[in-house]
Amino acid sequence: MASVGLAILKKIKIRTHRKMNTFFAGEYRTAFKGLGLSFESVREYQYGDDMRSIDWNVSARMNHLFVKQYTEERELSVVLMVDVSASVEFGSEKSKRDLILETAALFLYLAQLNNDRISVLLFSDRVEKFIRARKGDRFVLSILDTITRLKPAGRGTDIGGAIDFLLRVMKKRSVVFLISDFLDEGYELKLKRLKQKHDLIPVNVSDPMEQEMNLFGLAEFTDLETGESFLSDALPESTELTRLREMDSICISTEEPIENGVLRYFEKRNRAIRRM
Repeated sequence: MASVGLAILKKIKIRTHRKMNTFFAGEYRTAFKGLGLSFESVREYQYGDDMRSIDWNVSARMNHLFVKQYTEERELSVVLMVDVSASVEFGSEKSKRDLILETAALFLYLAQLNNDRISVLLFSDRVEKFIRARKGDRFVLSILDTITRLKPAGRGTDIGGAIDFLLRVMKKRSVVFLISDFLDEGYELKLKRLKQKHDLIPVNVSDPMEQEMNLFGLAEFTDLETGESFLSDALPESTELTRLREMDSICISTEEPIENGVLRYFEKRNRAIRRM
C-alpha cells in the first residue's frame, strides 16, 4: 500500500518548494538557533565576561576566576502535540483535521531539513499515542501515516491532561508545537507551566465560519465531541481561547495556505530576536 504520509509530504513540498529552499527553512533555523547550549570547558575570566558564567567551584580550587564556555547544540528536540479530537472534523471549505495534518507535515519537513529529533503526542480527551524522539525520512513518513490512520478512542479534548503527560516524559528543553483548535476549558495555567519548561508555540487552527457566522434568532448546534444538540444565538467560545489569541502564537485558518501563518510567526519571532 502506498504511504499516505508520502503523498501528504509531497503535496507540502511541491506547494512550498520555492519558499522552503530560499527563505522558509532559514527562518525556522534562525528562530530556534541557540535554544540549547551544552557545557564545553572553562577558561580564565576576562574583563567584560558575564558574571553569571563564572564557575565558582573551579575558581575556588584554582584561586582565580574561571568562566564556563558553552557550545550551541545544533540539533533541536522538537515535539508535536496534535489534537485528534472530534471537534477538528469541522470545516466549511476543508476540515480542521486536514489543516492540522498539513501543518504537522510542514513542521516535520522543517525539522527534517534541520536534522532535528522529533517526538509526537496525539491526544483527544486522553493520550491516544506517544511516539518517542527519532529522526529520518522513514520516521517522518511513519508519523504522518500514524496520524492519518489513527481512529481516536476519545472524542473530547483534554489539553491539560496532554500537557501533564508531556511534562512527565519530556525532561530536555524542547520546542513544542501545540496544534489544536483549543476548544477546551481549564487548561490556561497548565499552558503557562508548559511554557516555563519548554519553548512553547501554540498553533491555533480555526475555520472562518466559527468567527463570522451571522445568526438571526436561535439556531441548533451539534457538539461534535459529545454528540449533544443545543439551541443558541451564537457559537460558544472558551475564555482560554480568547486569551490564547493574545499570546505569541501561530494562527492558521482553513481559508488560506498553512505556510502563510507559519511564516508570519517566524518573521515576527526573528525580528524580536534581532532587537535583543
